[in-house]
Amino acid sequence: MITFNFYINLFARFIIVFILFTVIGTLSHEFGHIAVAKYFGYETELSYGSMIYYPNGYEEDIDVKKFNQLNEEHFGQNYEDLDLSIQEEFDKVIANIETKFNWNEKHSLYIFIGGPAQTFLTSFLGLIIIFYRRSYLKKKLKCLDWLGVMLALFSLRQVFNISTGIIKKITGNEILGDEIYISRFLDLNDWLISIITAVIGFAIVIYVIFKVIPLKLRFTFILSGFLGGILGYLIWFKYLGKLLF
Repeated sequence: MITFNFYINLFARFIIVFILFTVIGTLSHEFGHIAVAKYFGYETELSYGSMIYYPNGYEEDIDVKKFNQLNEEHFGQNYEDLDLSIQEEFDKVIANIETKFNWNEKHSLYIFIGGPAQTFLTSFLGLIIIFYRRSYLKKKLKCLDWLGVMLALFSLRQVFNISTGIIKKITGNEILGDEIYISRFLDLNDWLISIITAVIGFAIVIYVIFKVIPLKLRFTFILSGFLGGILGYLIWFKYLGKLLF
């Protein structure tokens, strides 16, 4: 049940919190990937909305540097349109790189899993805080209670991912994401992992909103969450993230 009480001061505070936690959730998700990659001994680089990993010594390798140089020199050109001599250069350095460096497919699978796993671990931590605090039957949520709420809502990412995936499917764009890659690695339907994680995430969100958030605050909380999440995404991915990284 939702009552349409609106509290402007709380609305503004909630929006700021949702913007902040959108950024925190994005970066911590990538750190989940990085933690697994580091465990397997890869070097990593963090960007504002992604990470890359490669074997030790990869970036310093002469063939990798040559490959990057060729990419820069012929950026935007199709391989088939290049001169035969340039194609041969590409083929040679790629063959040399593949000989020296090997990406383990199982490692790749675990690294892809690391992001969603971190998201759910954080969400479950939030639920643990909520369950512990609710045992005291407090009528008014304290700071620790709100922290539990925001951490539990990290699972919203899974709902967001499948929503954007459906939009991309409808509009004919390529569907990307950890869940898609995991499904493909496991030879499952592309959507299976996305659906499972989205259902779990949605269940957590419904529980938090209708069992934890006080009735009189629900409308303000939901509205600020919707707007704050969108603003957080736009601010981070369209401006601040690019500026910092």
